[in-house]
Amino acid sequence: MTGVLYFGTSEFAVAALEALAASPSFRVIGVVTQPDKPVGRKGEIRRTPAAEAALRLGLPLHQFATLKDPSTAEAIRSMAPDLFIVAAYGKIIPASVLEIPRLGALNLHGSLLPKYRGASPIQAVILAGERQTGVTLMRMDSQVDHGPVLAAAKTPIADDDTHASLEKKLGAVAAELLIETLPAYVRGELTPKEQRHDDATFTKVLGREDGLVRWTVEDAAAIERKLRAYDPWPGAYAVWLHAEKHLRLKLLKVSAIKKAPADAPVGTVFRLDDGFPAVKAARGAIKLEQIQLEGKKPASGKSFLDGYAGLVGARLEEPSEEKAP
Repeated sequence: MTGVLYFGTSEFAVAALEALAASPSFRVIGVVTQPDKPVGRKGEIRRTPAAEAALRLGLPLHQFATLKDPSTAEAIRSMAPDLFIVAAYGKIIPASVLEIPRLGALNLHGSLLPKYRGASPIQAVILAGERQTGVTLMRMDSQVDHGPVLAAAKTPIADDDTHASLEKKLGAVAAELLIETLPAYVRGELTPKEQRHDDATFTKVLGREDGLVRWTVEDAAAIERKLRAYDPWPGAYAVWLHAEKHLRLKLLKVSAIKKAPADAPVGTVFRLDDGFPAVKAARGAIKLEQIQLEGKKPASGKSFLDGYAGLVGARLEEPSEEKAP
């Protein structure tokens, strides 16, 4: 029976791990995931979704601080893995580790390669307004998401998909693709196909600042996509100068509308006929259905104005204007 060492961290990795653990053809000898980390304002220590799944399935769990330490490579070598399966692990696996398994290392990537290589493919396809995405199973090499492809599967993107919902959907696609493809790969019946590298596009590691709305360059539809792409993290936010303080205003639920005051500068907040606030964008406007001022509880946009009527008429600031909130 083929011994598999599974590398994964996020929710995307969970369904494939569960499917692999349930397969009679493979034996998961361990799960490598990132160390527990503090989350949120309270700094609560939380396991990764893959760690939670490994413990639930009764699988050996390994949370190496780094894979670059020779002792880590030796620890992995001592497990005698036949094969690595990697799914949204979140760290670069060095060549000294990739060369350990006799059957190589396969990666489940959350896009249709060569498009959207890198750390944030699920967010990127939503931001781009794509109607379709998928999962690619590829053999890993020394470059990120660069290796030859074994198989791929497509799935549609719904109009209301967020990062969280699309990640879960793609996780299920990844599980099915892996179980369908892996037996033939192990038997040596598949020939990996080189990617069209000239067509490659790349995504980046996201930071909190990526959620800042840029009113002068982003139209209403793009801002609505940003909110969905960055749900739950890093979220979408605006900056409001209130009482001589720059405050973050988190956008929790919005909708794109076409009409905005012609004479108002971009970024200006105005009130709609239904009492909700809206913000003029580069094209169209964003209705603020639910928002949250930093340090306060979430509120509907309409009820928010009961306590902060001064938001109407304010101009939400641009990145170049923003002071560190």
